[in-house]
Amino acid sequence: MGVNHAWIRIWRGAAAVAGRFIISQDGQGGFRFALVANNGQTLAVGEGYPSKAACVNGIETVRRNAPEATIDDQSRED
Repeated sequence: MGVNHAWIRIWRGAAAVAGRFIISQDGQGGFRFALVANNGQTLAVGEGYPSKAACVNGIETVRRNAPEATIDDQSRED
């Protein structure tokens, strides 16, 4: 029932790396997603969402915005 994961492509220059979003249910009945690379490394984790539809919407928001996202380094290290 429903979507267990959505396939994406992450563009880095001319090379594309396939990855996937994994949707899981947390212990409080909410939903979360993780962006996982083919090698199994978790690249990003989304916030908690009250429904699966809201979680999928969060994934779609990341998919739309990530290709154009800039890096805003607010760390104190050089």
